[in-house]
Amino acid sequence: MFKINFKIFENDSVEEMELNGADGYLQFEIDNETYGIFIPEDIDEFSVSIYWWLYYFLKAVLILKTESYVLISDIEKPKIWIELVKEKNIVKISKVTADKPEGSGAIETKEMPNLIHQYWKDKQISYENLKTEVVNKTKLYIEELRVLNNEVNKDILNMESLILEIEK
Repeated sequence: MFKINFKIFENDSVEEMELNGADGYLQFEIDNETYGIFIPEDIDEFSVSIYWWLYYFLKAVLILKTESYVLISDIEKPKIWIELVKEKNIVKISKVTADKPEGSGAIETKEMPNLIHQYWKDKQISYENLKTEVVNKTKLYIEELRVLNNEVNKDILNMESLILEIEK
């Protein structure tokens, strides 16, 4: 089982071209493990970029169509990555620590230096289930963003184009 939950924090003070609803809570569950915080109260100190987490998950799903290894950086934490390893139609997901060398991005397709499986490891899900959950939750997120933003917001359009690439 792989499940993503999110809760948008509305921001009335965003500029016209900025994305209202970019931040909030995002948590994902796989088997008996969870990553991220999801509590009833809206506390800014615990919020993360829902937009970037979902964007990076979309990118990872797209990469896993043709490749077998992806790391997603937790941009909020200095050495934490989510590792996705695809073998046939199964994706193994792990929370790992590794250095983030100068020039590394939020998405990497090669193992980082000093990577350690310090936390949970090899939680399995089918590629199709991962893809379905990521795409469906992102579509739901986009629907909520449309209520808060201009229809032609570039960030929304970027997410939609990634979904189209995945669904090809």
